[in-house]
Amino acid sequence: MSRMHHALLRAATLCLLILACGAPAPAFEGLEDPFMTAPAQTPPAAAFHPAGGPLENDTDFPTQDIPFQQQEVNNTQAQLDSLQQQFNALQARFSAKTVPFIEVHAVSQMDSGIFGQDEQNIKAVGLLNNGSDFRRSRLAANGALTENMNYFFQVDFSFPGRPTFTDVWMEVTGLPVFGNIRAGQWKQPFSLEVVSSFRYTTFAERSVLFQSFAPFRHIAIGFYDWSQDERMTWAFSTYRAGQDQFGDALSYGNTGNYAVVGRTTGLAWYECEGTQYLHLGAAYNYVAPQALAGTDKRQASFGTIPEYFIGQNVTVTNGIAGVSQPTSAIDGTPKFVNTKNFDVNHYNLIGGEALWVQGPLSVQAEGNYLAATRANGVGANFAGMYTTFGYFLTGEHRPYLKKSGAIDRIKVLNNFIKLNHDEEWGLGGWEVATRLSYIDLNSKDIQGGRMFDVTAGLNWYLNSYAKIQFNYIRSNLTNAAFGDSHANIYGIRGQFDF
Repeated sequence: MSRMHHALLRAATLCLLILACGAPAPAFEGLEDPFMTAPAQTPPAAAFHPAGGPLENDTDFPTQDIPFQQQEVNNTQAQLDSLQQQFNALQARFSAKTVPFIEVHAVSQMDSGIFGQDEQNIKAVGLLNNGSDFRRSRLAANGALTENMNYFFQVDFSFPGRPTFTDVWMEVTGLPVFGNIRAGQWKQPFSLEVVSSFRYTTFAERSVLFQSFAPFRHIAIGFYDWSQDERMTWAFSTYRAGQDQFGDALSYGNTGNYAVVGRTTGLAWYECEGTQYLHLGAAYNYVAPQALAGTDKRQASFGTIPEYFIGQNVTVTNGIAGVSQPTSAIDGTPKFVNTKNFDVNHYNLIGGEALWVQGPLSVQAEGNYLAATRANGVGANFAGMYTTFGYFLTGEHRPYLKKSGAIDRIKVLNNFIKLNHDEEWGLGGWEVATRLSYIDLNSKDIQGGRMFDVTAGLNWYLNSYAKIQFNYIRSNLTNAAFGDSHANIYGIRGQFDF
C-alpha cells in the first residue's frame, strides 16, 4: 500500500473517531473537502514504450508524476495533522472533570479463620471460635463541589445493627499558609499504617500498634500540605476524644475531652520512577480524656487483638481515651493484651516510621511509645513496634503517594484475570511477606500483658483491584495471671475494590 493510501486511511479513521465522540459540526469548518480530489492518472502509453520496448529513461518506474504525487501527500499530511489536533482537543474536553462531580467506589473483604490454642491461652483469653465473615463492605462517594472544595462520604455495611459511616468530611484546598483545611470525620494523621488505605495492607490486619495506640478516625478539624518538590509532607489536627462507630459522642462535658495530633514525613531519596525510595516519618499525639460524669476522674485503656479478627465486626471506643478498635464486647476475636480502664490525667504518644523500597523488596517498620500521667502521680509507660519484610516474586513494587506520605495501590504487571479482551492471561502478582510485632502493656501496677506475634503471608494479586491473602499468625502471649501461652491462627481473605 502506498504512503498516500496509508495517510488517507489514518485520516478516515480520525474522522470516524471524532464523529463517534460527538464532535460538533464547527470542528470541520473550512474543510469541506478535507481529503481533496485525486489527480487524473497519466495514461500508461505516456510513460512506457510499446510492449517489449525499453522503459523511458531506462528506469523501472515513471518519474514525471513524482513531484505532483509528493505535493498530494504533503497536503494530505497537513490535513491529517489538523484533524489530529482537533481530536486531541475533543478528547481533552471529554476527559476533563467539571464541577460539581462525583465518583463512586466500593470494597468488600471476605475472611475465614481457624484458631488453635494451648490450654493456658484458652484460660487467659477464652476459647477462640473459627468462622467466616465480611470484614468490610463499603460504598463511598467522593468528588468536588468547586475547583478547590472536595468531599468524601463512606458507609460500611459490615457493622452489626445498622450501616455505619466511617469517613464524612469536606476540605478546602490551595489556601495560603495552611495549604488544605479539612473538617469532619477522618483518619487522623498518625502512623504510616493509619494514613495508608486498608485496601493496600500487606496482611489481613494492621499491626498491634494500630490496634492499641493509634487515634484513627475522629470528628476533627485540621490542615495538611506538602513541599513544592513533594519530598516532604506535614499535617496537624485537633479533635474531641471519643466517638462510637456510628459517629455519636461517647464523652462530652466541660472538663478534658480534647486532643491534638501531628505528623511529618520526608523522602530521603526517590529514584527510578518510584521503584526505589526511603520514606521516614514522625508523629505526636496528645490526649486529655473526658472526666467521668459528676467527677474529676479521667480514664483510659489500651489493648489489641492478635492481628486477626473473626466475628461480629464491631468497632467501639477503647475506654474514654477514644482509641477505636475491634473489641470482644460483641462476639468476636478478643483482645489478647488489655490494660482495662485506669485513672489518667492525660497521655502523650510519639511514633516513628520508615519504609524502604528497592524494586520488589520492601522493609517497613514503626515504633510507638506512650507516656501517661496518672491522677495519683505515678506514671504509666507502654511501648510497641513491628517490622515487615515483603518481596514480589513477579517483579512488582510497592508504590508511594508523595503528597500524603502513604502507600498506594499495587500495579500488577501481568493480570491473571484480564481487564480487557486484548490482554493475555498471566500469573498475576505474587508477594511473600513476614511481620514481627511486639507490644508491652505492663507498667508498675498495670498488667495488661505482653504479646509477640510472628506473621507469614502470601498475597496473590489477580489484578490491581482484586487479591487473595493467606496469613499464618503465631501469637505468643505473656499474661500475669496465666503465664506464657500461644495461639496459631490461619486466615484467608478475598478482596475486590474499585
